[in-house]
Amino acid sequence: MRTQNSWQKNRLPLLKSNRDNWIWIALAVLFLTTFLIYFKALKFDFLSWDDDKYITQNPAIKDFKWENIKLFFTDFYNWNYQPLTMLTYAAEYKVMGNSASIFHLNNILLHLANSFLVFVLIRKISPKNLITALITAAFFAVHPMHVESVAWISERKDVLYAFFFLLSLIQYANYLNSGKLKSLIYSGIFFLLSCLSKSAAVILPLVMVLLDYYLNRKFDWKMALEKIPFLIISVIVGIVALYSQKSAIRPEFTISVLHHFFIVVDAFATYITRVFIPIHLCAIYPYPNLAGSSLPLSYYLSGIFVGFILYFVWYSRRWGKDAVFGFGFFIVTIILVLQIIAVGNATMADRYTYIPYIGIFFIIGKVYEYLSAFADIYKKSFLFFIVICFLMFTKVSASRLNFWENDDSFYGNILDQYPDCTIALNNRGCCYYNSYLTSVDHKTQMIYLNKAISDFTRVIKINNNYSDIYPKIANAEFMAKDYASAIKDFTISIQKDPQNSDWYFTRGLAHCYVNNHLNAIKDFTKSIELNPQKVSAYFNRGLTNFMAKDYSAAINDFSKTLQVDPTNKEVYLNRGLAYYMSEDYFTAMNDFNKTIELNPQDSQGYFNRANYKVYLKDYKDAIADYDKTIELNPKDEAAIKNREIVKTLLEKAIK
Repeated sequence: MRTQNSWQKNRLPLLKSNRDNWIWIALAVLFLTTFLIYFKALKFDFLSWDDDKYITQNPAIKDFKWENIKLFFTDFYNWNYQPLTMLTYAAEYKVMGNSASIFHLNNILLHLANSFLVFVLIRKISPKNLITALITAAFFAVHPMHVESVAWISERKDVLYAFFFLLSLIQYANYLNSGKLKSLIYSGIFFLLSCLSKSAAVILPLVMVLLDYYLNRKFDWKMALEKIPFLIISVIVGIVALYSQKSAIRPEFTISVLHHFFIVVDAFATYITRVFIPIHLCAIYPYPNLAGSSLPLSYYLSGIFVGFILYFVWYSRRWGKDAVFGFGFFIVTIILVLQIIAVGNATMADRYTYIPYIGIFFIIGKVYEYLSAFADIYKKSFLFFIVICFLMFTKVSASRLNFWENDDSFYGNILDQYPDCTIALNNRGCCYYNSYLTSVDHKTQMIYLNKAISDFTRVIKINNNYSDIYPKIANAEFMAKDYASAIKDFTISIQKDPQNSDWYFTRGLAHCYVNNHLNAIKDFTKSIELNPQKVSAYFNRGLTNFMAKDYSAAINDFSKTLQVDPTNKEVYLNRGLAYYMSEDYFTAMNDFNKTIELNPQDSQGYFNRANYKVYLKDYKDAIADYDKTIELNPKDEAAIKNREIVKTLLEKAIK
């Protein structure tokens, strides 16, 4: 039987009497409060901020079959390797389809479960005072910096990896308390599941070392050997994560090493201060504008602040290990996301604190425990401070949640704080443009279209080298019938990417609307050269040649279109008109007949055939076709007028 070491004395005691049962009431109140904070999210929709990539526009999750499950484990999604997370999305989609409520509900339930696991973990490693575990769990549950991880469907990976991460640590604590190998094996299994949910879990072996330190475990080779399987998993998953995010790493990062250092330090300091002062929260924290020669003074002062905090934590060793462990937990779990290597376009993110803040909340709980041993006034004063913080965090979190309701509120909140954030402007502009495309009311359509143009224009004013913005604003200007501006912006788009056939095509359409047929034909020809399968380019070049009265070229383009799309009635109709204008009346008649054959309800086919029959002086059949035209389209004034003229001609012919 294993001998009991000093670190085994921290084993979790059972609740002994009714005097301890208050903790369950407190936890019930905590979980109810947390659920009420997030309950409103059940009515929230998907966001365009990654939810489209993971769910709404991801065909892999919409068919729950083996091929797609295999794909989750062999492919990356949005620069992340998270197969288990993707598997949960697929299962939810299978149950509820494209309804956001089930995704939000499961995020909330996972967060509630994580809050309980935090309580269990802290109670296992520090069992003497239940208040410490309760305080840690309470702050974890309601803190405003955690809203992003819960309210954002795309951050399922946060709450899911945390769930298995905490279970792994709990099982490791069980192993330390009992020495049973079974607990260590369970810990390893949960660790692997955590890594498959989000690669940030790879840091767990270092947290295990912190637990060894905190529970006074003496270092020996067995302690090192038992972590080798964990380290192997960490290395493998870490390599996969680096490979998945290589395209997100910013090779063009031009900030000096010194400036980058202080930006990282400032982010670290901000994470610490927002434990107590969670203000100015945002989904994006852009890099500072370094148009000048130096950073704002606050960045340099943050270095002094961080130095003071680190010194204080180190100095606190004389009072015990609590602060060193708690702050060590914070540092170890946040170090990988401190942008030491610049990834993406933000200096920090609220979601990065989801696990790390446990360490600082633990210190707060320990401070209360420490003060409780002194005068009662200290204990009551600090408890009052904790309650005020809890209430404040609850209120701020409930308010913060509202910004995650939809794209408009989400991007609006970012732009309220960072008006020049080009990422938010670009994305909101895209959302407005999509709303324009899906709206049925013309007035509403134009409101969205003008908003999209406004956002895209602001992006260009801030950064005229912003990738892909010119074709977006050009498309919006085209739909707004501002063809001159669309031509100008498509020209810039083509200069940046001369191999994009779509931009030549749409610029060609804009040239048509301003009656510049020669340039339109050139653009359609270039579009065809770059993409010979682009049927619409042949068809529109044919229409343009027709308008330019080059009927032979028009017939050639329409015929090429029909080679790819032989059942397109519009092409037969227009080719028939081109044959008619070329005085090839017999072939024109064949195309008009084909148009009617493909769509007997198309009045235009009958109308054109009637005109042709008038030319042949077949007045009786022409009148029959005009009758059919008017039957299908009673408001066709040209058909009504022509029919009366032909009736007169028929009467004269009979006489």
